[in-house]
Amino acid sequence: MLRLIFTIGLLVSVVFGDKITVFAAADLRFALDEVKEAFLKQNPSHEMEMIYGSSGKGLHQVENGAPYHLYYSANEAFVEKLYSQGDIITKPRLYALGRVVIWSTHPKFDANKGFDNLNESWVKKIAIASPAHAPYGEKAKQALESLNLYKNVETKLVLGENISHTAQFVQSGAADIGIIALSLALAPTIADSKTSSYYLIDDKLHEPLLQGYGITKYAKDSKLAFEFYDFTLTDDAMKIMKKYGFETPKDN
Repeated sequence: MLRLIFTIGLLVSVVFGDKITVFAAADLRFALDEVKEAFLKQNPSHEMEMIYGSSGKGLHQVENGAPYHLYYSANEAFVEKLYSQGDIITKPRLYALGRVVIWSTHPKFDANKGFDNLNESWVKKIAIASPAHAPYGEKAKQALESLNLYKNVETKLVLGENISHTAQFVQSGAADIGIIALSLALAPTIADSKTSSYYLIDDKLHEPLLQGYGITKYAKDSKLAFEFYDFTLTDDAMKIMKKYGFETPKDN
């Protein structure tokens, strides 16, 4: 009887597959969704739930035992911290180097003017992600400080919960300009706008956006988690990441 129950359970697992939950930095909302779809084409019986948010909030959730199988951060140091604490069980891997842009849908925005746009009279609000827990917000602030612009524009700043929320400020008209991830500026729902354009910020103006990931202790027995962990660095996955403006480990 026990053997029969075990056999049925095994067959159910094969037929219906496994499911994992992934927490990822908000800049990955479009890129990692495509990576997931490419993975599931090869593994059609499985399921994946993607949860996007700020890397800092994801870190705290993993520390507090959230049932995530993998954690993708826009700051590799967050993954290193979790690994040192035992919350991540695989050695942290670098999956991408992110880039930051000044982006707007406003008809008066001129990408050729770069940072000079921030001082234009039509710019009343500038959206950045919260530097306290969002790596892209931290790098936006660093870039502004490098050019001695931060204090000049500080009163115009509105802070997004994460980089996706920051882009929404601009899309909704709550901000005139956003300093966001290149990966979002290239996303179809944003790039297809007739007035959408961006200025690529010189990456020498801020610390590198080294983005890392790892498997959580919650997923120690999940074969599917380890398979997606490995798939992330395949040529197929890296091709998708490049499409969204990320530099990949093989580029460096």
